[in-house]
Amino acid sequence: MIKTQNRLIVLLLICVSIFINTSLNRSAQAQTQSSEASESLKTLLAVNCPNFDEMVSNYQRKFVTKMTNWSGSHLSQAEYQTAFYPFSGPDVVTVMSLYPKANYYVLVADQVPEYSFINAPEKLSNASQSFECHMLSNFSRRGYYLTNDLIGKNGPKPRFIKLLIYNLAFAGAKIKALDILRINSEGLILVDSNAQHPNGVRFLVETKDGRSVTVDYISANISDTGLEKHAHFVKAFSRKSSQVVLLKSASHLLQNSYFSTMKSVLLDNAKWITQDETGLDIVPYSENFDLKLFGKFITPNNLWAKSPSAQRLAKYYQEHPSNQELPFLLGYEKAGGSILMIGQRKNAN
Repeated sequence: MIKTQNRLIVLLLICVSIFINTSLNRSAQAQTQSSEASESLKTLLAVNCPNFDEMVSNYQRKFVTKMTNWSGSHLSQAEYQTAFYPFSGPDVVTVMSLYPKANYYVLVADQVPEYSFINAPEKLSNASQSFECHMLSNFSRRGYYLTNDLIGKNGPKPRFIKLLIYNLAFAGAKIKALDILRINSEGLILVDSNAQHPNGVRFLVETKDGRSVTVDYISANISDTGLEKHAHFVKAFSRKSSQVVLLKSASHLLQNSYFSTMKSVLLDNAKWITQDETGLDIVPYSENFDLKLFGKFITPNNLWAKSPSAQRLAKYYQEHPSNQELPFLLGYEKAGGSILMIGQRKNAN
């Protein structure tokens, strides 16, 4: 009996020892993986452009400060926690500047971030790095990217996820964490580092005034054809657009019949929509929202010279003269300069 008990005690001690060693090994592996992930993120977030601090300083002086001051004067009445920005491209900084009170930003565009870079950043060739820095230098001076630069037509195609990172720096934000997102069948945006088909990325950042803010970038085709295949995206966008929306440099797409779903999402849900001439057509926009006009709209950029919607907007500006200047450049270049319109939903509670 005693021998049997001794054997049991020995077996128990062996099992305990195996359990402890296994736990220690798992803990060590987890710490190693965490350390590797931390180093990968550190590499991804590294700034590789010379004079980058000077670029940021110039951009903030020329654009961010003016946008934020303008917002304080003209958008302070809006109450919001979430700001929604479709057709954003990598432009995080504009929505953060015009809607600085938000603690959650949702950007949507069709560019796909390089998800693999999050855990294994790739080193760029000198030519690619130089072109990326050249793009950022131009952005800091003129406040927008050239489409042909973004798609790699004018040079090596830039890393989209890196452009998002740089734009957060232009906004004065510090990145604390970066995660992969998916949108589930209920339209909920969830962190899922193991997603087989990611839908975007999430940045947890600290703003220059010390607030903790979440910035989601969702990669999606938001034409009718794209959204027809992804009803859960429509659910997500309907929720996230229910407070304030920014439309800028949207290529007049919402004025076309094949973007009717996204147009309906915005017209049905948003309480405030701030846009330039490339967003909603002026007819449904003015029917659903009380408008304040800034700048002078004469004619669109040459790319859309024959746009019927642009012609309707020019007529609207003639019939509703704007005496309010816009103190910063924004959107596509055109005769008359930049414009913005602030729309507050009619009879909004």
